[in-house]
Amino acid sequence: MIAPALAVALLVPPVAGAQQPKSPIVVVVGCALKSAQPRIWTLSNAGERSESSRPGIATDDLEQLAKRPLGQDIYQLIGVADFVDADASRTIGDRGALLPRSRVNATGMLGHGHRVAVKGLYIAATPPRINLTSVADLGPSCP
Repeated sequence: MIAPALAVALLVPPVAGAQQPKSPIVVVVGCALKSAQPRIWTLSNAGERSESSRPGIATDDLEQLAKRPLGQDIYQLIGVADFVDADASRTIGDRGALLPRSRVNATGMLGHGHRVAVKGLYIAATPPRINLTSVADLGPSCP
């Protein structure tokens, strides 16, 4: 059964001419840096941001992404718990109380001081943010 509020929302078409919010999926290469707070990470020395049609980083993309130059932009990274190592993931929110280390699903691709390629939803804010959908570690080669 559909909840009444949801049913109404499904029946009401969008207003003609109204702008729909847009959060494009972007890909950026930069340097991953963790802060003193486990859930706060930044992407510093970030190069050019480009839009992508898919949320994941394919293995075929890695060689091209590794060639991208670094830049001067900085982004705050959101949704890092799935991309840090298991121990760091357990320090974010209630994960440590809910999950033993063996049950944490974290890729470990977001490493402090590492050059990374990130994909995610771009959020125009101050500071600009990227809500992560994928991270690929390109090696420990950041300045």
